[in-house]
Amino acid sequence: MTLTMAISTSTPQVSVALRNEDGILSSFSLRVGRRHAETLAPAIRALCELSGVEVSSFSRIAVDVGPGLFTGLRVGIATAKALGDALCIPVVAAGSLETLAFAWRHDPRTVASVVDARRGEVFWSLHRAAPGGVETIRAAEVASPSDLAKGLAATSGPVVVTGDGARRYESELSSLDERIELAPSRFDYPSAECLADMTAEVEGVEAALVSARYMRDADVRIGWDQR
Repeated sequence: MTLTMAISTSTPQVSVALRNEDGILSSFSLRVGRRHAETLAPAIRALCELSGVEVSSFSRIAVDVGPGLFTGLRVGIATAKALGDALCIPVVAAGSLETLAFAWRHDPRTVASVVDARRGEVFWSLHRAAPGGVETIRAAEVASPSDLAKGLAATSGPVVVTGDGARRYESELSSLDERIELAPSRFDYPSAECLADMTAEVEGVEAALVSARYMRDADVRIGWDQR
């Protein structure tokens, strides 16, 4: 039996899920702000205990590598790599924006994934449904809310906008035409369930080869450079 532990910590939500060949066995999500380090390991342990699964039975690890919160990404990726190394199993890396879009894989509209990058910026990209999931039609970029609004306005056809970045800057997007709809709040964060399903057929790599997709220096580095 192939058993995947999926981990997503790129946003204020810590999300973990267990999946086998038949689908999702169990999942757990908690919005904890910046307390990823205190929350992730207990979440994995609790999920295993409730599911009657031993950590040693994991076949692979799937991890969200961003972009997103710098500290959250470091915690999630370090945990995934530690499990991969300790158990000698592969690690599958996937992006936060793609994971957000995957929740809309059965929707015919263009999907704009928007993650809050803090400091008055967002990470965003465009996707559409494709066989087996979604495909990226506009690569990820860092933008101001006004530039995001311009990019969405220039996108043809109906668009659903999902992610905590869109939620935070909803007022900047509210003036856009009716083609563009903000997704319900339950879709604000990447889910480990979507991550596990999206990567089910993706081949993993050695843990050492996995790295974060930051797309921008950490806030502390930016602040130091500005000083």
